Amino acid sequence: MTTSYKENIDQEVNSTSTEQEYIVEPLKDDFVCTESASSSTSIKKDVELLEFTKVSESSFDICSTGTSIVQGKTKYNKIQVNPKAIYLDISLSWGNKKNILSLTIFSPTGASYGPYKAKSNNKIVLRIKPKTGKYLQGGNWKLNVFGKSIIGTEYYTLKAVYYI
Repeated sequence: MTTSYKENIDQEVNSTSTEQEYIVEPLKDDFVCTESASSSTSIKKDVELLEFTKVSESSFDICSTGTSIVQGKTKYNKIQVNPKAIYLDISLSWGNKKNILSLTIFSPTGASYGPYKAKSNNKIVLRIKPKTGKYLQGGNWKLNVFGKSIIGTEYYTLKAVYYI
């Protein structure tokens, strides 16, 4: 599998894979996620495992708030997605509109999507759905947040919701 992208654009340039491929589309509105519905476990010094909590009969979410990042650094996050998930919504938001963060998503097979950057504000909201088939691939998805251009320290919120 070969995936390439350019850091200075906000969408995938080229992806070839023998595994399932996904459509990543920007969403206009944010989705609801409460901090109390989340938990996380540090599994390595630089990787955080974010665990989904059941919110309703058909949705599970995580919300990691107040995470800090500085310019040139990447925060690595893993999320375990159920194999019956039909799509995954992801939101990354931060305070200072002058700072630039990007988000790169990796499927369980290692295919990368992104990096995505906010076009005109300090929020990235995406939906991932299968290009073919009914379900996302279950397993560990990686959500890497990169501090592209940051003055000082920036704090961000990373939200994800999958639906079954």
